[in-house]
Amino acid sequence: MQLQRKHKDWIWAYLFIAPTVLGLYIFFLYPMVSSVFISFTKWNHLSAPQYIGLSNYKRLFQDPTIWLEFKNTMYFVLVSVPLTVGISLFLANALNKKHLLGKGVFRTIFFLPYVILPVITAQIFMIVFNSRYGLVNGLLRIMNLPQPAWFSNALLTRFVIVLVTLWASIGYFTVILLAGLQNISPQYYEACDIDGGSWWVKFLHITFPLVTPQLFFCLVLAIINSFKMFDYIFVFGKSNVIVRENIRTMAFGIYERGFTYLEMGYASAEAIIFSLIVLSVTILQNVGQKHWVHYS
Repeated sequence: MQLQRKHKDWIWAYLFIAPTVLGLYIFFLYPMVSSVFISFTKWNHLSAPQYIGLSNYKRLFQDPTIWLEFKNTMYFVLVSVPLTVGISLFLANALNKKHLLGKGVFRTIFFLPYVILPVITAQIFMIVFNSRYGLVNGLLRIMNLPQPAWFSNALLTRFVIVLVTLWASIGYFTVILLAGLQNISPQYYEACDIDGGSWWVKFLHITFPLVTPQLFFCLVLAIINSFKMFDYIFVFGKSNVIVRENIRTMAFGIYERGFTYLEMGYASAEAIIFSLIVLSVTILQNVGQKHWVHYS
């Protein structure tokens, strides 16, 4: 009787996890394995895939556009990630003050940009930074300063992309880090005060070590978001093709080759290389977190 009940429990357990496993297979494992096979073919969605061996990978490493996409992707990772996590930690620390009024209001205001779709966020910034009637150039005009054409210059467009990334992400990370800070016992700070510790000593030896689990989570998420940079490139690059070609990322390149030029084999090869880069960064993160992340 007990064996039958245990057997029934196992059946129910498998039934509950079946949708998740099925979704994982349909939307992750199957497309990933298919991409590996397609990367060795020439396929345009219309005719049958034609096996061409390693030709796509050889072409990939000889294509200067790929290196430009890699450089731009790493630029957004190396610039956006430290700024996003650093500013979020600063704001979370500021909101963690005991006698600060309206904490809930500030939290809501900071979090709101995160729930807005990236395409809508990009459109908002297109209006704000419009060279003729935008708010930014309007303020610069009042101050008699030069009013640049923000989306006609690759360097300025990259700056706007970093800015919009910060605006869209900081609120979410601030809320996560604030939750971590609020879990730190005030007794640690009181003991530090008795020993005459400054705010810097408190931050370096109490706050930072105890908030590293949340910090690591934010770091991983920020890196993933930077690697996936697509929406802002797509929207900001629509008005100027030359600028778009200079700010393109690997995610945008995969989309364009696969669905605009119908080179699915070549796009799949780039997707595989892109996945290996992300996997390498993930492994480095997991190895590194053992040395600086402190789980209490």
